[in-house]
Amino acid sequence: MSGPGRRQGGARHDAVQAIARRLLEERLDELTSRALERLEAEEPAYASADWDPVQKREGMRRTLELALTRLAGGPVPRTVSRATEDVGRERAEQAFPLTALMHSFQLDLRTLWEAVLAEGRARGISADPDFLDGLIRVWEATDANSVEVVDAYRRTERDLASHRAEVRNRAFTRLVLEGEQDPSIVAEASTLLGFSENVALTVVVVESVPTGDPAVSQVDDALRRGGLLRHFGWMGDELLGIIGHGRRDEEAVLAMLRPFAPWRCGVAEVPGLALTARGIRFARAAIRSSAQPGVRHVEGHWIGAIMSAQEELTGAMATGVLRPLLELRDSDSIVETLRWYLDLGSVAEVAARTYRHRNTVGNRLQAAEEATGLKLSRPNDAARLVLALAWLETDAGARYRATMS
Repeated sequence: MSGPGRRQGGARHDAVQAIARRLLEERLDELTSRALERLEAEEPAYASADWDPVQKREGMRRTLELALTRLAGGPVPRTVSRATEDVGRERAEQAFPLTALMHSFQLDLRTLWEAVLAEGRARGISADPDFLDGLIRVWEATDANSVEVVDAYRRTERDLASHRAEVRNRAFTRLVLEGEQDPSIVAEASTLLGFSENVALTVVVVESVPTGDPAVSQVDDALRRGGLLRHFGWMGDELLGIIGHGRRDEEAVLAMLRPFAPWRCGVAEVPGLALTARGIRFARAAIRSSAQPGVRHVEGHWIGAIMSAQEELTGAMATGVLRPLLELRDSDSIVETLRWYLDLGSVAEVAARTYRHRNTVGNRLQAAEEATGLKLSRPNDAARLVLALAWLETDAGARYRATMS
């Protein structure tokens, strides 16, 4: 259809574009001033921002020019084509609140809406249905600006966060590798990671946990809820972490690390940031104290950690004690009973804990003494048995036991 009514309606509908062209050519500076005044009055974040007034005005002018150009339906000049990209990036770099930025574009919409409507009244078409229908283009133009600004803001925010994380990770890696020898590296890490140099730290090492495993975010969430400062980063196949535990006791922090239990996780304490590398060594020793998965604090596994530290020397001692013991027909039961006794020190208590008759416990302990030639009543002999059984739990001990099966 191409009747007179349709042509007239289309012409009136196009009045919004004509008004936008007039505003763009004749009133852009006036609208910029009005929008800035409104923004300063209604958005505290803008009013308190310490920006160059010329740059602030230029940013407002360019975004209004872009919106009016879109509303007028003309080609977008190169001078304003990146207006929204520039504003979104700059505000993200300034850490300006996104909610305040969105509010500014709502005020842009109000400024342009009022200006177009006033022009419509001056032309006597403000009540015309076609003109009113065409006003939706004002919203569409400012909404397009708003979407582009938010996209640029969030993209820049992600880039900045990625860059900050990269810088922090480099500082953490240098702290681990060189911090013991260079105080300046410790000072740099303190600044970038946000830890005081003298803060008491819990140091964590987790073997082979995948980077995307939910356990990583679960631990981070638990530490965040506990108000604990932390930093984690991967080195090779290990996840390394430091936690400023404040006044939290050891058990409370270990409970927050429980999601790491499916892997071998070692934990140690150090009294300052400069000793992070030592804490990692101790945490790794706690890991090596057992071939089984689990979260282990070195404080509770000193013997196993020590027995795993010098494999040649400790292995020679331990295998000399263990070989005749593991050659016994009922070696698994004897080793288990011996462990219980060395932990509890009482035949009666071992019998109660293991649901065995006291005679059974006594016979197994006697078999261990006869096989090894060591007496449980002699402190030096008992110590050798404690050390040997601790070594048996380490990676080297597990490999040795497999060869004896």
